[in-house]
Amino acid sequence: MENFLLKPLPETMTELETEVTLIEATQKRCDDMIRDLMSREDAAREIFFPAEIHELHQQKNMLETHREFRRVRMRRLRLEADMR
Repeated sequence: MENFLLKPLPETMTELETEVTLIEATQKRCDDMIRDLMSREDAAREIFFPAEIHELHQQKNMLETHREFRRVRMRRLRLEADMR
């Protein structure tokens, strides 16, 4: 897991945007690894990677949740700035 995910959500737009970008890049890496594992599976030789693929899907879902938390915080910060 990425280290910044273990810390509290940042309070600045710049930090939030940076973390969203990092999360999206990590999600892309998960997608790439899933595709790679699926392409290497061979039913004829009984080569499968179900646990690894499942773990990557779980990680990708967890990352999506963290990304959404940051997007909500960004919306709240914009709303608060507009109200001033």
